Amino acid sequence: MSLEIDYYSDVLCIWAYSAKIKIDEIKKQFSEQVHINYIYNPLFVDMHSMLEKNWADKGGLQGYNKMMHKLGGMFPYVEIHPEIGLKNLPRSSASCHLFLKAVEILEQGGEIQSEDKSNTILEQMDWLIRLGYFRDAEDVSQQRVMMSYAEQLNIPSNRLEEVLNSGEAMSILSACTTNDRQKFIQGSPSFSLNENRQILYGNIGYHVIEANIKALLEKSENKPAWY
Repeated sequence: MSLEIDYYSDVLCIWAYSAKIKIDEIKKQFSEQVHINYIYNPLFVDMHSMLEKNWADKGGLQGYNKMMHKLGGMFPYVEIHPEIGLKNLPRSSASCHLFLKAVEILEQGGEIQSEDKSNTILEQMDWLIRLGYFRDAEDVSQQRVMMSYAEQLNIPSNRLEEVLNSGEAMSILSACTTNDRQKFIQGSPSFSLNENRQILYGNIGYHVIEANIKALLEKSENKPAWY
């Protein structure tokens, strides 16, 4: 049996950036037992206005920059650019999420395939965008920047543009963000298991995620309904 996990995140969320290690561990530990669905939360859809409003009395972008480095220091396995938030600040995560859905459509349709058995093309593209913002301080909301990442993964730009221009990627993204299940998601990152009955939100320790997965897998192995 394959356990479905819906993973909700925003690519510009530092907590989700730091959670990549947990995703990797889930895939490593549970391998074929778990399937992760990547769903994108529209949290930083107007990043400039959000930071202007939320950081007006806390040092502005300089304060935001300091906070990012403080949080980054909690996770020594991630890299934070010295000038994050001070240059090339993305306008919106929405364009990134739309682009990622276009990649997903091509991959699910069999038009592109990953040579890396441990990571899908979508997962690789997702990570390149997150690294682009947090590690490299690039404006990842610009399509030209995302297209450069796609080129690294040998994704045909003409097909990406077709899926983006046709509205197909937008329809998939919209279906995710307006789904009733989104109402129960507090923020990024969130792990939803057991058909949305178990939601693990925020900087949850891996052992908690692991315990929930193990319990659901054991339940599927002829355990009593109350187990």
